[in-house]
Amino acid sequence: MLQRLARFGYVSVGIVYVLAGLLAAAAARGMGGSTGGQKGAFQFVLHQPFGRALLFVLAAGLLGYAAYRFASAFADAEDRGSDAKGLALRAGSAGRGAIYLGIAIEVVRLALRGRGDSAGGGDQQTRHWTARAMDMPFGRWLVGIAGLVVIGYAIYQIAKAVRGKLSKQLRLGQLDARVRRKVAAISRFGIGARGIVFLVAGGSLVVAALHHNPHAAKGTSGALQELAHPLGGWPLVFVGFGLVAFGVYSFVNARYRRL
Repeated sequence: MLQRLARFGYVSVGIVYVLAGLLAAAAARGMGGSTGGQKGAFQFVLHQPFGRALLFVLAAGLLGYAAYRFASAFADAEDRGSDAKGLALRAGSAGRGAIYLGIAIEVVRLALRGRGDSAGGGDQQTRHWTARAMDMPFGRWLVGIAGLVVIGYAIYQIAKAVRGKLSKQLRLGQLDARVRRKVAAISRFGIGARGIVFLVAGGSLVVAALHHNPHAAKGTSGALQELAHPLGGWPLVFVGFGLVAFGVYSFVNARYRRL
């Protein structure tokens, strides 16, 4: 049962990233689209025929992915072990589970309301929680540390893409060598592009902490908007198609991941 939930979850995550990437690339070239990231993708789905039903299906998949991540963290479903590295990986899995659980809940709320927030909704939430954190004792330090953690994860993802180090849980040996190389190249492109988005978002949290300005904090949508301005928007085109590639990487996980 858990395996089916996990594979369904990876497919749902892949669909969201493919839509978010295509919408971002279209926005960069003035062809409509949206820089709303995942929220923009959900709003796009909402306005399609049977949009609410499709959102419920996506939410179910994201809940399945969150359940798999929690199982990986607390039951060590991926055999990470209990040494320092294994515990760190399991903690990261728990964090991803919590994030996707929150996203799934928001998708259900969106489907029930039947209307979307503005494309900047994700940024508004980021600024809101950043402001609340800064009101706490040592709040600026907390925000700054959070930004550094995101930057560290982004650098790890970019380095992973450069080194071509895909998950050891993937069983790609059964693929033809040429197909395997193409799958690896697409996956590396996607991992690196998503890392760039996280790098921009994490950097904005550090800037917000340094200047005591929660309005400087950016979520995924704000990071994409930042990439829309330099060089005529081509960085956003690059990252947009990279997010599509990450969606493909999620589909690869759905099919070939060892669960």
